[in-house]
Amino acid sequence: MGKENRKKMSRIIAVANHKGGVGKTTTTLNLGKALSLRQKKVLIIDIDPQANLSQSVGLENLETSIYDALCENKELPILSLDSFLDIVPADLSLSAAENKLANNINGYFKLKTALEKHQNSYEIIWIDCPPSLGILTMNAFITAQEVLLVVQSQYLAMKGLETILSLIDELKKNINPILRISGLLVTQINRTLVTKIVAESLQNTYQSKVYQTLIRENTALREASMMKKDIFSYNPKSLGAADYMNFSKEIMP
Repeated sequence: MGKENRKKMSRIIAVANHKGGVGKTTTTLNLGKALSLRQKKVLIIDIDPQANLSQSVGLENLETSIYDALCENKELPILSLDSFLDIVPADLSLSAAENKLANNINGYFKLKTALEKHQNSYEIIWIDCPPSLGILTMNAFITAQEVLLVVQSQYLAMKGLETILSLIDELKKNINPILRISGLLVTQINRTLVTKIVAESLQNTYQSKVYQTLIRENTALREASMMKKDIFSYNPKSLGAADYMNFSKEIMP
């Protein structure tokens, strides 16, 4: 029975970086969609008060959101996007969650508790974190088994990475012993010298932790977001679609 339960356990991966604009939300949505197209059962969770992940699939004016599960002890709201892809949406009400959770002795464990009864319904769960290392990101790290660090191929991209890595190491030692770095995904690759230098520097510094798949800069990715679609629905023949499908096979063969 124990072996059977272990087989059913889903992978839970937090998608993180301390700064915005690196492609965390784009990665969460399009990687989730790529895996769902391969008939993997996927849940994506929006735990960012900016709610960009939810908005990027057209979910606004919500009746209930992740805020209600974290702060009001309500059921985790799970909405279906397609046969193999579900989402837990957020809205701007989540911006009030930091103070509420900080004043609760169990505030760092709210997501873990809310997700427990649902997590084995999925093969993989992605959590789109805020661009900060506050209590919402801590909820994601305490819930997850892995952290995927999304890193922009731009100057100063590595600045602050050691802070996140140290934090993950501390959480692993003190709170979540199974937490580990899934790897570094380098995004917004183009043909400039700076991009090449940054990508090579990341690979030299972090070596096997850097995924082989690189996400190229692609106008279609930005357009898809504006149209509130994933890249596969918007332009399945784009470079962005090819890159995220390749990455889905690298991270989950």
